[in-house]
Amino acid sequence: MIRIEQVGGVALITFADASPLSRADTRFALALRDAARDAADSDDVKAIVLRSDRADFAPAPTAADLRIASAVREAERSKWHAAFCAPSGLYQNLAYCKKTVVTAVRGHCSAVGSMLVLCSDHTVCADDSRFEAPFTALPESSLVLAALTMRLNRAKSWMLGGDAWNADMALRAGLVNLAVAADGVDARARSAAECAARMPLDGVAMSKLLVEAFLDTQGVGQDFDMAGFHATALQAAERAAGAGA
Repeated sequence: MIRIEQVGGVALITFADASPLSRADTRFALALRDAARDAADSDDVKAIVLRSDRADFAPAPTAADLRIASAVREAERSKWHAAFCAPSGLYQNLAYCKKTVVTAVRGHCSAVGSMLVLCSDHTVCADDSRFEAPFTALPESSLVLAALTMRLNRAKSWMLGGDAWNADMALRAGLVNLAVAADGVDARARSAAECAARMPLDGVAMSKLLVEAFLDTQGVGQDFDMAGFHATALQAAERAAGAGA
């Protein structure tokens, strides 16, 4: 399901697509976390690339996907929280990773894909990619992290605008760092990772520690800790909408 290949100082983590995360698949989340964590713990790895080998990095979830995710969050709350939101979970392991994390996005990037982008250090996307805002769909989304990534007014615009951003909008807002033709995404992402891998390992580690301290002081960890509360509120809203239908 998840492949790891090391080329020089770069670890390439490849998966079919991020759609299992849309279903709150805890096994997939933990496997992806472990792949990133193992790469980060290796002294031979200085940068990590997250990539999909399908046309869409994170396809738009189906209605069935959303129902499954809601059921998992309700029936397996502690397991879901540990896999996705906790300090030992997927998103915080990426956001607080001690190595440089580069994400390569082709095609559609649904809410879970956008969360991976927000947790990364650098993102290369295809010029026809689209990015869904995660805030209304994912209890584990982090407006704080989005605001730190691209300024609060832009994060609010993404949250309240209602429409997915195209690649140009994401680039101008600062959500992504580079938009290229789809067939060049993987190569440019790998090039960025190789550039990071040429930096002294101690310097990368110290810089990432300073970034982590900044994220902590700004409340990123606390925002993730609120995910359980957000999940409860989201499920209550879903039940109310179902009762009114």
